[in-house]
Amino acid sequence: MKMDTVTDTVIIGNPNSGRAGDEDYLERFAKILRSGGLAVEVLNTEHPGHATELASLAGERLVVAAGGDGTVNEVLNGLSPAATLGVLPLGTANVLAREFGLPLDPAEACQRILQGERSSVDFGVATNDEGAERRFACMAGIGFDAEVIGAVTPRLKRYLRRLAFQVTAFKVLFGNRFPPLEVIHGDEVHTARFAIVANGQYYGGDYKVSEPGLLTSGEFETILVERVSDLLRPDVFAGIMARRPLNRAMMSFTSTEVHARAPGAEVPVQLDGELWGELPMSFRIEPGALKVIR
Repeated sequence: MKMDTVTDTVIIGNPNSGRAGDEDYLERFAKILRSGGLAVEVLNTEHPGHATELASLAGERLVVAAGGDGTVNEVLNGLSPAATLGVLPLGTANVLAREFGLPLDPAEACQRILQGERSSVDFGVATNDEGAERRFACMAGIGFDAEVIGAVTPRLKRYLRRLAFQVTAFKVLFGNRFPPLEVIHGDEVHTARFAIVANGQYYGGDYKVSEPGLLTSGEFETILVERVSDLLRPDVFAGIMARRPLNRAMMSFTSTEVHARAPGAEVPVQLDGELWGELPMSFRIEPGALKVIR
C-alpha cells in the first residue's frame, strides 16, 4: 500500500483492539489531531504483521499506534530510525502507554500527542537461535508468562479482558511443570524457572516488576523467579497486589545483554505480550534508539 506523502502523521489501528476496527471511531481521534494542526492519514491493519508493513512505509513521519501492546510492538518493528512513535491506548493492558504516563482515555491521549514532548527511549532486541531478530518495547517473558499467553483463548480475552490472564495464570501455575532455565550474564549463569527481561517498570497493566527510569537507562533488568510457586508466597503475592516492584522480592540484575537457554526443554518466549519463539534466545538493549512523543 502506498501512503499519502502529504500527511505528516499516520494512525495505524488494530481492528481487534477495542473499537479500533470501526473506521469512524478512529476518525474521531484523527479529527482531534487535525484540529491541532497535524495532517493525518488513518490506516487499519488487515492481518497479523500488517502494522509492521505499514509502519515501514511511514518514513520520517509521526506514527501513532492505535491499539494494544501487540499493535505497538508490530509498529515498533517496522519503524525507521527517523520516524517518531506515538501511542493511542486502545488495548487491554496498555503497558507502554503507562510507561509514558499517557492518559488511558484515547481522546485525552490525543491531546498529549499534540502537546507532549519528543524524546528518545530504549528498546530491546531479541535474537533467536537462527539469527532472526525482533524488537520489544517493554519486556520479554521467558517460561511461565509465555505459557499463560499461549493458553488464553480469544474468547476468554474478549469477555474477561485483563482478568482472562489472571484466571489462566492460576490454571497454568497449577497444571504445568516448568523446566529450569539458564540465564547467562557475562561469566555468570543463573538458574530460574521464570524470567522477565524488563525495559520498563510496568507489567501486564499497572503491576510492577522494577523501579521507574529503566526506559531511558541504557540497560534492562532481568528478574529471576527461582520457583514459579514463589509468586504465591504470602509476602510476594501481597506485594504484587499492592503494585510493589517484583524485583524487591526476587533476585535481579541490570545489563545491556543477556542470553537464556533451557537444554532439552521447549520453553516459550513472549515479547510485549505476544508469543515469539522458544529458547535459546539472546536479548540486547538499543539505548535511546526510539524517538517517541509522550
